[in-house]
Amino acid sequence: MSWTHRERLLAALAHEQPDRVAIDFASAGATGITVGAYEKLKRHLGVSGENEFHRRLGRTVTPAEEVLDRFGVDTRGAKPGAPAGGHAREIDAHTLVDEFGVTWKCSAETEDTPYLHKDGPFHDPATTIDDVEAFAWPDPDDAAITDGLAEHVAGIRASGRAVVLYLAGGVVHRGYAMRGMERFLKDLYKNRKLAQSIMQKLCDTWVGVAERALTAAGPDNVDVVFFGEDLGTQDGCMFDPEGIYERLIKPHHRRMAETVLSNSKAKICFHCCGSAYHFIDHLIDIGVTALNPVQVSAANMQPERLKAEFGDRLAFWGGIDSQQVLPNGSPAEVAAETRRIIEVLGEGGGYVLNSVHNLQPEVPPENIV
Repeated sequence: MSWTHRERLLAALAHEQPDRVAIDFASAGATGITVGAYEKLKRHLGVSGENEFHRRLGRTVTPAEEVLDRFGVDTRGAKPGAPAGGHAREIDAHTLVDEFGVTWKCSAETEDTPYLHKDGPFHDPATTIDDVEAFAWPDPDDAAITDGLAEHVAGIRASGRAVVLYLAGGVVHRGYAMRGMERFLKDLYKNRKLAQSIMQKLCDTWVGVAERALTAAGPDNVDVVFFGEDLGTQDGCMFDPEGIYERLIKPHHRRMAETVLSNSKAKICFHCCGSAYHFIDHLIDIGVTALNPVQVSAANMQPERLKAEFGDRLAFWGGIDSQQVLPNGSPAEVAAETRRIIEVLGEGGGYVLNSVHNLQPEVPPENIV
């Protein structure tokens, strides 16, 4: 049989062996390439043209169709837009405020310098639940959120590629951006009612945007919804998986997952950098199909272990090491490691080829190829 790109990806996620490994590149906010790395890749491939930012805060770009076709990429990404008006504004060339009132700043020393959150509406230590309730939260019913989304998704479907709908945000990532990371993590232990009020509002907003986006795209037209947030560090967990996560955070993730599953036929790919091992059973429990980015260099994230323990219940999306192998290996070493990961994680299906997070400027284009 002749496989379409969409069939190949869906087979992999269904733990069926496709004709070749399914490939993703830049369908979502953590599966792509930064502008500096992309400029080097364009020169290497002889590709020209202006760059289109996928996510300005992360300095990632959407590769040209010429590049995606060159690599046989099976996915294409779609995402909702930001609501019009509200808090979003530019302060200067290196500083902006997003729709959640978070101030982001970059030093702009190079075009790849990422934005970091510097201030937010709840950074004041004296913030109360009343302050959270009184905040002007983004309106998920804003028409700008889905402007052009249906047409974009229809175009991807017509091309035979798999549609990946990227729904950014979450209750932890945005929670600590709005509150300050240290304060937010402390709140989870010492001021739980405040932390919960922030997460509840964030979950309400996310769910509203997801429902609007899935309705606009068409419930049968989205193959994968990509969302999530980091729960682990390089060496372990950001908080107790059976305590803080299960009691305070997991209910929000369950609601988000149920929103996707009840409003579409899409599979869920959950993004969680670092050592995700101790959260995997929880993610499977809420309906997650695939884990991204499979940070194989983090604690307990050996691919052989992951495949043996979870491979019959979870697919893996990523896994090509971006900390050592991609930036520092030779092309031959990169190729050998890529074949190894495909053999381990892709045995019997259940694997989508992608780097561990976005490709950075220090990754040589020869290694990407």
